[in-house]
Amino acid sequence: MKDKNLATIWAKNILTENNWCILDTETTDLKQAQICQTGVIAPGMPGWQTLVKPTIPISLEAIEIHGITNEAVDNAPTFDRVFLELMRRIGNRDLIIYNADFDLRAIKNSLRVHGIQLAFPTSDRRQCRIFTNGGSIDCAMLWYSQWVGEWNAFHGNYKWQPLIGGNHSA
Repeated sequence: MKDKNLATIWAKNILTENNWCILDTETTDLKQAQICQTGVIAPGMPGWQTLVKPTIPISLEAIEIHGITNEAVDNAPTFDRVFLELMRRIGNRDLIIYNADFDLRAIKNSLRVHGIQLAFPTSDRRQCRIFTNGGSIDCAMLWYSQWVGEWNAFHGNYKWQPLIGGNHSA
């Protein structure tokens, strides 16, 4: 119950602040995971999303999940071109990402193929990962899993929970 309360407090604190945004991506697959769509929403700003042309084909499994085809991204900008606009949209806000480890890996993969290396260090002050803008990175999936409270004894943590509903669009 204590962990559920901590997750509730985290969510309530987020809702009282305005300096955050939610980042989402759709990717080519689960292994090489290059971004083929990304989007951002934040309080007080219109939502933004864009298709992205990856350097590898989108797998059939990924197409079945999000519906983004290789033809759909043929004329889209590459991620190195999209990243500056993404950073502008994020500004100095803290990031909330569902399954942050996966999306951060996809961001790194999508930049690395264009010769850009990116790291997400841990801040000693906040004990959390920080984004290139200096804002914190919170994984909504971990907080939600903690709130649901289904313990996974094998992994020694809360069982990851899928998002209910949604159409898998960034």
